[in-house]
Amino acid sequence: MDKQQVLTILKDRGYKFTPQRREIIEKLVKGGEPLSVKELLEQLRDKFPELSPDTVYRTLKVLCNLGIVCTIGHQGKKTTRYKISVGLHHHHLVCISCGRSFCMAYCPMEGIARTLAQQANFKVVEHAFEILGYCSDCRVN
Repeated sequence: MDKQQVLTILKDRGYKFTPQRREIIEKLVKGGEPLSVKELLEQLRDKFPELSPDTVYRTLKVLCNLGIVCTIGHQGKKTTRYKISVGLHHHHLVCISCGRSFCMAYCPMEGIARTLAQQANFKVVEHAFEILGYCSDCRVN
């Protein structure tokens, strides 16, 4: 998803294009790697010295709710990271040493979630699944 697609979705849903929101989107689109709120703030400080973490969190919440951004919980470091969604529901392998994440090619939870929901008469609206471990660069044999 590119910046223009994101801005179009926001416009279609009635959201404003603040300079801060535009720049946060720009950083996520160009970033490649998932970013934490702290990393986003560091990258935006020169342009917006008064930018508060609350503004970044609110923007990310809007983007997540619209399906534009996905979160990576990164339990090993207790830091949530954010990245532009690739369009398909997916999950991650997360390195607990360096923080890199790798997209899983499919959802291993789909059948399990459906079965459990049917048993409990429960409507699933979303789910998250991450596998924590060490990437090939960080793994000690």
